[in-house]
Amino acid sequence: MLSFTLDTNCLIAVEEERPEAEAVRELVAQQRAGRATVRLVATMAAENQRDGTVLDNFSHFQRRLNGLGLGELEILAPVAVCDLTYLDWCVLAHDEAEAEAIRLHEVLFPTSSFNYLDAVPDNLSEGARQLAERKWRNQQLDVLVLHTHIMARADVFVTNDRNFLKQSKRPRLAELGARLILTPADAATELS
Repeated sequence: MLSFTLDTNCLIAVEEERPEAEAVRELVAQQRAGRATVRLVATMAAENQRDGTVLDNFSHFQRRLNGLGLGELEILAPVAVCDLTYLDWCVLAHDEAEAEAIRLHEVLFPTSSFNYLDAVPDNLSEGARQLAERKWRNQQLDVLVLHTHIMARADVFVTNDRNFLKQSKRPRLAELGARLILTPADAATELS
């Protein structure tokens, strides 16, 4: 049975009734029928919300999932990262976790710094600092969601994020453990 890890964009698609929402729902239906395993990653709760805030409580995210009909999906715990993960929804890092995350970051964001202090230097104006911090946070969460998918040894990472889907990045991501990255529509077709 194939296992699928949904990216944050899949959740947003369902929430906003985007065209790919139907394919995400089909994947969930396949899990309910016992033909697939579909999972989420707890870092989804730490993403910047539409209003620019971050949820201060993981239970808000769980209610959101329940409201979308996705509450029965397993939630994978990422490695703990201060200010990016929820204490009850993360695991302690293994010895190679940071090195693995850095390698993923180098593929996904080759021109951006992995290190917070390099990505968000002290000499920025308040507005520039907020933008740099938001960008750094989004990149870190993208790395964490893919790293968690790899740690779970899942088969298919499902996303609409073009950065993950770039042909030029796929061989390196596969070498790092993300063997198959598909759009929701292509992932649903895998089960047909």
